[in-house]
Amino acid sequence: MHKFVTTSGKELWYDVNTNRISLWDSSKNQRTCPVVLFDAVLDIRADRIIMFTIEITQQCNLRCTYCCYSGDYRDRHQHNHKEIAFDTLERIVCFIVEHADKSAEEITVCFYGGEALLAQNKIQWVIEQLNQIFGTRIRYSLSTNGLALTESVVDWICSHDKFLVNVTIDGDEEMHDAHRKTYNGNGSYLKVIKNLSLFKKKYPDQYNKRIRFLSTVYILEDVAKLSKIWDSCEVLEGHNPVHISHIIPNFSDSTRMYDTWDSKNAFYEEAFHDYMEGIGSIKANYFKKLVSLINHRNYSPLLSKMLIKTCYQDMFSCFINVDGDLYACEKFCDEYKMGNVYVGFDTNRTDRILQIFAERKNKFCKSCWAQRLCRMCLTGLNHTDDEIIKMCEMERDTIDLALKYYCEMIDWQQNNK
Repeated sequence: MHKFVTTSGKELWYDVNTNRISLWDSSKNQRTCPVVLFDAVLDIRADRIIMFTIEITQQCNLRCTYCCYSGDYRDRHQHNHKEIAFDTLERIVCFIVEHADKSAEEITVCFYGGEALLAQNKIQWVIEQLNQIFGTRIRYSLSTNGLALTESVVDWICSHDKFLVNVTIDGDEEMHDAHRKTYNGNGSYLKVIKNLSLFKKKYPDQYNKRIRFLSTVYILEDVAKLSKIWDSCEVLEGHNPVHISHIIPNFSDSTRMYDTWDSKNAFYEEAFHDYMEGIGSIKANYFKKLVSLINHRNYSPLLSKMLIKTCYQDMFSCFINVDGDLYACEKFCDEYKMGNVYVGFDTNRTDRILQIFAERKNKFCKSCWAQRLCRMCLTGLNHTDDEIIKMCEMERDTIDLALKYYCEMIDWQQNNK
């Protein structure tokens, strides 16, 4: 149960039992959150995967200060010269054939690093093999920092149908180069923009169709900066980031800053203004993402015992590292692999991971008012209990603001019909 207040002073009440919002009155202060016990659904369904991400190499030509492979994060490998072997790739092709959804109109294979383009020949080999098997049913995606997008690489990309390119850009030169540095500590922005400009000039239609941008931020103030400067660069204009990632929390780093409730509220107040003005800004898109947490909730009653459904059940995506190890996604630490392409999924491992997750939820979530709206997933197992407590506090702040601004949006919509 949770009381929250809109900017206009309206006092409202969120009921976790019904997942509904109502006006607050003093009698509701006597209500307490129910205790819910969680149990894991141990079955996994892994024959309907539509997205496979392959870690082609762990080499990288940048040394981004925030990178989870920088050596500053627990239980994650550091950048090295390891590259996927051809015999592993051969087995991956077989694995994809075995586990891809037979009824799906399209299967996506994503190439990931390190910097995936440092092993371009192996990407090409995979494409040739899978094209022979899947034909027009398959498409490809590449994650890159943009340094290796030379003219010959761009020509190669555009020679393939259905090949998307995800380029990480963190804003203008000052924002980008603050963290995305080369081996010798220099910025990478101008080189990346030069490569993108060449791409856009030589293949303008393909550029618009294929290029997508990703950005990484520390705090929401960085998102506000992105929103302000993004369209000032010709190759970025009109191509807002399709995804903005927040840096993985690193609580052992005392210099790291995290958003407070007040800083989040200030950002979303500005973002709501952009939304009301009909401005298609990065901030406005962020606002829509926030209120969607509430807008898409279900109203089924809360049960005293809940079965946990995760990305393991009806699995639609899979991450495969350079050794052929299987994970639900690239965000998992090495400890939480699900098996290997040579032997398949290890149900003993997956059952153990799901049981540990259920134990974690029973420890921290069973009487939390935000449990039905919480976005924290299996990847929380990467973190210690103390770290989870801090992350839960940050997530509850965000959900409180989602409730607040969802209600403010509804009021505004009703007043402007």
